[in-house]
Amino acid sequence: MPPLEDFLKKTWVIKKEDVKILRGEKANTVKLVSKNGDIFEVIPKKPFPISYPYFLIFVDTQGNEILMIEDYRKIDKESKKILEEILDKLYFMPRIKKVKKLETSGDEFVWVVETDRGQREFRTRGRRSISRVGEDKIVIIDTNDNVYVAEELYKMDKKSVELLESVT
Repeated sequence: MPPLEDFLKKTWVIKKEDVKILRGEKANTVKLVSKNGDIFEVIPKKPFPISYPYFLIFVDTQGNEILMIEDYRKIDKESKKILEEILDKLYFMPRIKKVKKLETSGDEFVWVVETDRGQREFRTRGRRSISRVGEDKIVIIDTNDNVYVAEELYKMDKKSVELLESVT
C-alpha cells in the first residue's frame, strides 16, 4: 500500500461548492464538473460505508482515485439527488425503522423488519452477524451478505429497541 503522502498527491479533496454532479453515460457512473469546467466520468465509492457513510472517493473506469468528498450531503440539492440514486444501486443497505418480529431457530435469528425500502424478512447466523457501532447504531449482515443498519436506536419504538438490545 502506498504511503499516505503518495495517495494525497494523486487524489484531491474537493470543496462542496467546487463541484457539480451530472448523470454519467456509463452504468453506475456520474460526471463531475469542476469549478474550472473539467469533466470527469467517475464511479463513487464508499470506503467506509458503515462508520463514515457520507465520505466518498471517486475513481475513474480504470480504478484510479480521482478525488474525495468528505460529506456529500453538503453538495447542491440536484447533485446530491443524482449521486444518491447511483449510490442506492451500488450499495444495498436498507435502514431498519422497526423490528416487527425476531425469532430464534437453532443458531439462526429470523427477522421481520420495516425498512426505508419496505418490509423485509431475513435470517442471520446468531450474534456474530450483529455488530454495535457506537452508542446507537447496529449493523446486521444476513445469510446472503446483505447489510442492514439500525441507526438512532433510541429514537425507535420501545419493542424494536428491546429486540435489538436482546441480541447485541
